[in-house]
Amino acid sequence: MSRWTLMLSQFDLKYVPLKVFKGRAVADFLAENPIKETEVIGTWSFSDENVVHIENDIWDLYFDGASNYMRYRVGILLISPTGEHVPVSIKLGCNVTNNAVEYEACLLGLRSALDLGVKKLLVHGDSSLVINQLGGSWKIKSQILAPYQTRIEELENYFEDIRYVHLPREEHQFVDALSKLKNYEGRRT
Repeated sequence: MSRWTLMLSQFDLKYVPLKVFKGRAVADFLAENPIKETEVIGTWSFSDENVVHIENDIWDLYFDGASNYMRYRVGILLISPTGEHVPVSIKLGCNVTNNAVEYEACLLGLRSALDLGVKKLLVHGDSSLVINQLGGSWKIKSQILAPYQTRIEELENYFEDIRYVHLPREEHQFVDALSKLKNYEGRRT
């Protein structure tokens, strides 16, 4: 500020810092200085004036698969536009690879969404392989995974809009926990 003041002093100009205008001062100024010509230039029309409410009808699907020596499980979480949660945990009856379990989880999640009548879906997963292959960024090379992608592409035709989003594992903990649930059988004592 002092440098500007020094530079402006050679031109006989004085720097005065701008003060904050109060709303009342602006209103008083406009009242004291009305615009003389008050002709209407056009009519106001809004293209969406008949729209009363726009509803967000996009559901969120979170999926995760877990495979280890003894079990293969998937966890699915569907979240409605109104915030209702539908958690699902399923034990698979077959032995598959880690990537195949992820595809199974996505496939079962899409089927669950269709069963609920979902038309627009945002699919979240922590498997970069599955998300990038389904999103079209990567090509599928594995003969084991190709049938999964084909079946998922068939299901995609039933949705109006479907998009895939990769999530880091830290943001995917709830579905990860669903995929690792154990079935405990009660013991008689």
